[in-house]
Amino acid sequence: MALQIILFLAVFAVMPLWKKLKINFGFSLMISAVIISFIFGIAPQKTVQNFLCVFTTYAQIKNVVIVTLIGSFGLLLKKYDFLTKVNDALQNMLSGQKTVMMVLPAVVGLLSVPGGAQLSAPFVDELGENLGVKKDIRCVLNLTCRHIATFLVPTSNSLIVLIAAAPQVDMYFLILLNLGFVVLMQLFSYLFYARDIREVRVPVDRAMLPHYIKQLFIYLSPIYMIIVFNGLLKIELITSVLLGFVIIFLISGRGDAKGYFETFKNGLKAKTFIMMVGLFFIQNTIKSADTLINGFSHIFVNSQGIVLALAIYAFALLIAVTTGLSYPAIGVIMPMIASLGLGTTQLTVYAFFVFCCTFIGYFFSPLHLCQLLTMQAMGCQPKNVYREYAKLIPAVSVCAFVLFFAYQWILL
Repeated sequence: MALQIILFLAVFAVMPLWKKLKINFGFSLMISAVIISFIFGIAPQKTVQNFLCVFTTYAQIKNVVIVTLIGSFGLLLKKYDFLTKVNDALQNMLSGQKTVMMVLPAVVGLLSVPGGAQLSAPFVDELGENLGVKKDIRCVLNLTCRHIATFLVPTSNSLIVLIAAAPQVDMYFLILLNLGFVVLMQLFSYLFYARDIREVRVPVDRAMLPHYIKQLFIYLSPIYMIIVFNGLLKIELITSVLLGFVIIFLISGRGDAKGYFETFKNGLKAKTFIMMVGLFFIQNTIKSADTLINGFSHIFVNSQGIVLALAIYAFALLIAVTTGLSYPAIGVIMPMIASLGLGTTQLTVYAFFVFCCTFIGYFFSPLHLCQLLTMQAMGCQPKNVYREYAKLIPAVSVCAFVLFFAYQWILL
């Protein structure tokens, strides 16, 4: 059993090797799933069944399609300058330039696309230059503010993957728990990096405020209406996302139907589809690895709370840091926790902790695409950025543990 666990961890530890060999990440996940099947003695027929289940299980193929569609959603918002218009409205509504520098990445973060931080980086870089902010701090602020939406918006790929792995978890209850972590992370980010930045105020044309509020309302509508459709009206998420496409079309695409559908098609990336198939394949494989599930259950039953929490934290960091993504870590860990027969509230608290831990590993990973693109756009040296992170990493890690145990004490 111990050897199997070591080999299982080794599968994720060698993930960077697949990237160096230029193997598509989705295919590397599929290869890893086959290796895990071999490690835990899963029959070949069952391995094939685990793969085919991705295409025959409605919940899984639905989530594969949603994440693939979000790529087109982001591309259309970019094509029709939705976020540029949102940024323009914000800059004309807010007088404080330091405030704008932090709010802009958070708003752009509503656009859930890989490497999306590069969209806000030029704005933050220019504002930071005007305010005399060091490049490394501009980089950190762009990244910390940009990832607020990861925790709070139902189109977040990480949230979609987690709910797919543990359907018992209510997404909006999880978002409520996530809010505590977001507030603390932004508080520490402000204290460490933004508190001493001088605030420069520019005149705001109050007569134009209604115009800019309307502009903000219109061009954010494709995103916030998904929350209204899904969260308030209880329309299925995939249908809500499709309605978001309709809103984009009605606002900007009607006069450019050919360009709209061409952009939609270009946003449907095969590599995203393959990645999600690989992710659900490895998730199905783990659910079939009885030795692994039983071993994890044994650890859960026989460990004190802090020991188990540390194990989850370490495992989440291992996978997320080595892949530069949060989804694989969520897809691996949540099925094991979901198999333990926990009550819905307890499972949601654990889901919150897994979400935070995988985010920490992903966010600070040197393979994190947003990280790489922001450093490149601003001309930052990784060693200098990570020197700034030396303050934030322990702070957010402690926040995750404190909130995890606080939520258990309050809710259970």
